[in-house]
Amino acid sequence: MRYTVFVDESGETGVYKVRNENTPGASPYFVMGAAVLQPASSIVARKRLLDFKSTIAKSKWKHATDLAHNEKVLLARTLGKLPVRYFAVISNKATLKEYKDQIGADPHKFYNKCLKYLLERILEYLSTKGLNEDDLSVILERRNHDYDAMIRYFETVKHNPMYRQSKVFSNFNPFCITTRQKGEEDLLEIADFVSHAVYQLANKTQANFAIPEPRYFCEMSSRFAGDEKCNILGTGIKCIHSLAQLDLDDDVAKLLRDAKCQAAASYRNHS
Repeated sequence: MRYTVFVDESGETGVYKVRNENTPGASPYFVMGAAVLQPASSIVARKRLLDFKSTIAKSKWKHATDLAHNEKVLLARTLGKLPVRYFAVISNKATLKEYKDQIGADPHKFYNKCLKYLLERILEYLSTKGLNEDDLSVILERRNHDYDAMIRYFETVKHNPMYRQSKVFSNFNPFCITTRQKGEEDLLEIADFVSHAVYQLANKTQANFAIPEPRYFCEMSSRFAGDEKCNILGTGIKCIHSLAQLDLDDDVAKLLRDAKCQAAASYRNHS
């Protein structure tokens, strides 16, 4: 069975200078989100996206931030009913410290590392479904990035995994990774909103009165990947490197600890 992974991110990749209450800079958090679709579910997803755009009378947008709150809630509810699986990686840059020094605060290397974590979760999840090297395609939103270095990085990870969890790359072809501009591929809008929904669990600014917004994630949570007990945390969502290190509000941390997905058997029946 073929799978296509659509990947997008929320927040900036910059790690050298991170903004706080008094200093401008890159976002304190970075989230990378993915939507994993099979051919049949891609058809369903495109139709539901088209219906959503017709309902709100907007045919396109560049980012989820272009939508109003009520439009986001409707989109989240729509995406929460699709026969797909979602994944996300979330990083609190304040905890990078030694790693930031190791990579020379290179945002390209930070992006690649987060993508590795994301693909590890996806590959491990799909490995139980008899995934072959030719069964997977990964589509990223095109950005200012050194993609040649990325491919070399994943070649190294594949042939010389340093960590146990990276062994899932043994059946991964780094050249399955391609890029598309926003507007070239509608299904990237789903990945964009997955990352946005998770980012809003941590996002606290003057504009939102330092109040995170969990509604979007709650509407979609049943479609995130989960373990055999349907727990999302650790499977559909990876925290770098722990939930505690994210320093989320207590109610948001509890939401992630308690989040459950729709059972895999039910997912297969809707694929």
